[in-house]
Amino acid sequence: MKERRGKRDKFLKKAKEKVTEALKSRDMLLSGVTKTIDDLNKIINQLVERLEDWYGIYFPELKLDEHMKYAELVLTLDRADIDKKELSKVVGQKKADEIATKAEKSLGTKLEPEDLAKCHSLAKEIIQLDKLRSNYEEYQKKLAMELCPNMSKVGGADIAAMLVSHVGSLSKLAMLPSSTIQVLGAEKALFKHLKNKKVRPPKHGIIFQHSKIASSPKKVRGKIARALANKLSMASKADAFTKNDIAGQLKADFEERYNEIMEDYKKGKTKAKE
Repeated sequence: MKERRGKRDKFLKKAKEKVTEALKSRDMLLSGVTKTIDDLNKIINQLVERLEDWYGIYFPELKLDEHMKYAELVLTLDRADIDKKELSKVVGQKKADEIATKAEKSLGTKLEPEDLAKCHSLAKEIIQLDKLRSNYEEYQKKLAMELCPNMSKVGGADIAAMLVSHVGSLSKLAMLPSSTIQVLGAEKALFKHLKNKKVRPPKHGIIFQHSKIASSPKKVRGKIARALANKLSMASKADAFTKNDIAGQLKADFEERYNEIMEDYKKGKTKAKE
């Protein structure tokens, strides 16, 4: 009986030590801040939609793609007393003139001061949340550069942070093949492909946010994603195990491969035209 209790106590002690060690990991902090930023993005988008619906009663013609500028305009614009100078500080003179003209001819209804005040209050909260998001993004970048500097330099701190957060830890990420890293974040599309082979497999997941993938023609995105995933895989292993700084060489290799892919694509386009 005593022997069983002794083994049990040793097992519990070892388990507690492992949990404590895991909780010390900076991976958990990076994962936490990344998920917080993701939640803030969703909340801000939802609140801006509500603000647009609400303020649209007063000024339905006001349309802007930039959410924060929309919130700033809500705080700045008064249809009864249009100040073009203040509007221009937010959107520039040309756009300010356009908005002022629309405001003068707007079909929107007049709101009571209390109603407008509530719209203004929501706009202020959205701007504050945006500031909070920016603050966390800076913190995320700092943590990513500390935890996975090679990945951050090769793919960008935000992508490095999202990959680590998605998997749970840097060591787990480092054990994955580059083909898996390439499609992390696109699991739903991958499962659809596995269930139905007629559905094409995803070519990229989280790493699609890299500027060289997102801005490239669709035909070559898969190749660029594969090249980037390969370098990120190497970078993650260096960050997790050797701690060697290999980012410079990896980045140069990726740039070279990217240029090759784009050059081949341009030649292909030229041949097709001919």
